[in-house]
Amino acid sequence: MTVPAPGAPGPRPQLVPPRPAFTPERPETNAPADLIDWGFAIDAVFFLKNAVLRHWFLALVVMGAVSAMAVGVSKIMPRKYRVETRMLTQRNFIISSLANPGRSIPVDADQPTRAAWEMVMKHDNLKSIVAQAKLVEYWELQRSPLNRLKEKVLRKPPVAMSDDDKRDALTAMLEQAMIVGVEGGTGTVSIGVEWTDPQLALNIVQAAQQNFLDMRQAAEMGAVQEAITILEKQVVEEAAGIQQAIGQLNAAVKRVEARQKKEEEKKGRRGGAAAAANAALGINTDHLLAQMRFMIQTKRRAIGDVEDFRSRRLTELRNQLSEQRVIYSPQHPIITDLEQRISSLQEDSPQLIALRSEMTELINEYVRNGGDPGELESGLATAAMGGATFGGPATSDDPEVSVAADRVRMLVMRHQEKMRRLDQARTELEISRASMKHRFSVLSPPTFPERPSKPKVKLIVAAGVVGGIGMGIFAALALDIIRRRILEKWQVERILKLPVLAELERR
Repeated sequence: MTVPAPGAPGPRPQLVPPRPAFTPERPETNAPADLIDWGFAIDAVFFLKNAVLRHWFLALVVMGAVSAMAVGVSKIMPRKYRVETRMLTQRNFIISSLANPGRSIPVDADQPTRAAWEMVMKHDNLKSIVAQAKLVEYWELQRSPLNRLKEKVLRKPPVAMSDDDKRDALTAMLEQAMIVGVEGGTGTVSIGVEWTDPQLALNIVQAAQQNFLDMRQAAEMGAVQEAITILEKQVVEEAAGIQQAIGQLNAAVKRVEARQKKEEEKKGRRGGAAAAANAALGINTDHLLAQMRFMIQTKRRAIGDVEDFRSRRLTELRNQLSEQRVIYSPQHPIITDLEQRISSLQEDSPQLIALRSEMTELINEYVRNGGDPGELESGLATAAMGGATFGGPATSDDPEVSVAADRVRMLVMRHQEKMRRLDQARTELEISRASMKHRFSVLSPPTFPERPSKPKVKLIVAAGVVGGIGMGIFAALALDIIRRRILEKWQVERILKLPVLAELERR
């Protein structure tokens, strides 16, 4: 081992780099505890505060400019006034059962809110609202302040428009401004509009509300009125057909009697004048009694048909009620409607009472004219219907008379059925007209708006103030960043990596 001489320079010691400072780790993630540089975040916040203090005048100017701009925008924006009305619609569960107990009507067919949106937003209805609210006459009131300002600045009058062009433009504007809401569950219909003039907005909603009620009434009664017109025409035509068929039957009876008379004359069957008169009287009496028997039988068949139909309908409704009770509670409107219809069917309808009264009168008249009530009870009248309904026994087997009698019977039964349906339609029309005021009630009528709904001036001004504060802070910060100057102590330490020995304050 060599030992260096005294005084001789020894080997230089090697420089060992300093070890980095130990950084504790988080046990749950094994990440460094200083993952977020909180010191830099605090320095940045203070830099932002000092930037605003350094350029406070610029920040105030920007904030004032943005706030003033928001106020100006809120002033020149077009005003919108909102007017709305709400109506309550109710189903009519008893009209059909009162007017026509035997008719089955789907629940949706009596939905008063059905097609409400389409009715209000129909093009023809919008044109009618434009005319009723006099929007064309007040065209100038609907111009926005921005358009008027533009006209003053440019000194250029607007392009002249015809009334038809104005009407079309207003109709398109109204289609965009109308607000129609339908709630099928509660049965409410709301109609509203947002318009530039408060009075015109009120006029529009009032016209739309009245038009909706008129259209609903016309839709509900128009079909019934059309059916009444058709039934009345058919009743008149069938009455004329019955008269013609009776004339043909009488002519057939006379031809048969004349033919039989000629045959009797050939056989030498001639009687005295008294016997001939009695025979003629007997023929006329038999003819009258046969007619009455025919009418009584027709009434009986009509009564039987009505009762059979009512019995079948009652069975159907009771089956439906038993099925619906499994699904709905006893207080549900469907259950209540079915119970009301069953109760109304169990009672005799006015039509059935009238038929029975007419049959009773015919039987009494038949007895007064010498008819035998036993023939009616024993069914002889039914046999006479198939054969000698009109005329005496001598014409009972003649085919021509039988065909003519069947035709008269068929026409009379059809005529009575049309008369029954006509009476039901007229009753339903009267009930519908009387119940219209109960089905539609106004919950909240349209009122004159006190303040505009758009724009929200307070919201715009508040947003302008908040935005102005943000823009002022951003302007002050941006000015320091653009100048690229070192203004804070932490910038020297972090950017230049140099220690700061002292700080001097500017005075």
